[in-house]
Amino acid sequence: MNNLYKMLAIAVGTTATMVAPIAAAQAPAADPLVGRAWIETKSQSGLPGVMMVFMADGSLLMDSCWETYALRKWSRTSHDTVTWDEDGAKITAKVKSVSPSQLTLSVKAGKDTVEHRYSVAKVPYVCPDMKR
Repeated sequence: MNNLYKMLAIAVGTTATMVAPIAAAQAPAADPLVGRAWIETKSQSGLPGVMMVFMADGSLLMDSCWETYALRKWSRTSHDTVTWDEDGAKITAKVKSVSPSQLTLSVKAGKDTVEHRYSVAKVPYVCPDMKR
């Protein structure tokens, strides 16, 4: 009986050491877009840029210093493409580059494609006073 318990203990230990590396290898890599407050660095209008926060649950928080915030749905449609719904319009953006501190999106806007560059917001971040 003791030998049976020893064999079971060895089998269970061997299985556990074999499963752990497999589980680790199958864990999805963290998406570098998610969980960061991205601030547009140079908007075309010259005003402070839009802030985007891509959340893991598929929510996208968009805000700016001159508009009310909006929550939208977003998803990855491929490894380098994201989409979101903006007031009923499907916006598609190619992720040209992403790092822990920089993001470049090429956004399809009607017939045009516009490149937007973002940096991770430095905390604390407060919108500058806007001249009226």
